Amino acid sequence: MPLLLLVGWRGEPGKRDEPQHLLQGQVTPGLLAALGIPFQSLPDYFEGARDALYTAKKHMQHNNSAYCLLVKRQTFLPHVLPPPPAKCPLKREDAVKLVVANLKDRDVVISTTGMLSRELFEYRKSVSQGHERDFLTVGSMGHASSIALGIAIQRPKRQIFCIDGDGSVIMHMGALAVIGQTEPQNFKHIIINNGTHDSVGGQPSAALDENKFQLVKIALACGYKEARAATTLEEIKAGVEWMHSTKGPIALEIKVSPGSRKNLGRPTRTPIQNKKDFMHFLALS
Repeated sequence: MPLLLLVGWRGEPGKRDEPQHLLQGQVTPGLLAALGIPFQSLPDYFEGARDALYTAKKHMQHNNSAYCLLVKRQTFLPHVLPPPPAKCPLKREDAVKLVVANLKDRDVVISTTGMLSRELFEYRKSVSQGHERDFLTVGSMGHASSIALGIAIQRPKRQIFCIDGDGSVIMHMGALAVIGQTEPQNFKHIIINNGTHDSVGGQPSAALDENKFQLVKIALACGYKEARAATTLEEIKAGVEWMHSTKGPIALEIKVSPGSRKNLGRPTRTPIQNKKDFMHFLALS
């Protein structure tokens, strides 16, 4: 198949990057070589990029097979997407704060990758709380709900709150069906929907148009016992109270506006530290 692959090279050896990208970055060239896919880095200047594309085109035409261009960080100039229409004034960070503030001390939190987990980490820090109650799903977009399901099965006496995103849910939507079939009564799924993939550039997600895509109906169709939506702080607080008193699996969709603070920090604890603290918290049952 004459296919041109543009592969982002996060975790490139010798370059500083987030921990979830480092191993993958190290093995990327070897993986392509093992698959028999020729590759080169895409130059960051016009003439070099033109020559690389010519080489790729020539290979695909003569060999009828794939060719890969590895794209290093900062190869392209920044491109700001026009913001989608703001349908909800509520910010995701405010929604996260309110959800967590209304959880109980023994509640377990699994948060999705990206901005949401960073906002959760900063909130805990701002109110002088530890991070042992939260499992930050670093670099594993779409898997938070599956991780939460496994924990819900193993810890049936604990309330398991999966704080997810619309893009994450869509990426591995099959997990919703498994959750619905498994029927964990302690599984509480909070889906914060801003209609974009905020952590990877702000591209619109399929959930942007609520007339074509309805998370509440999808959750119910997958076997969730109940599902509802919230658009205000009052509805969020009431929704968390409802989740505490209702058997799962249940879902609460929280509709928010896209975007995040420009000075939003990153977790200062390593994934291994997070894992150890979280395991200790789970053992206290």
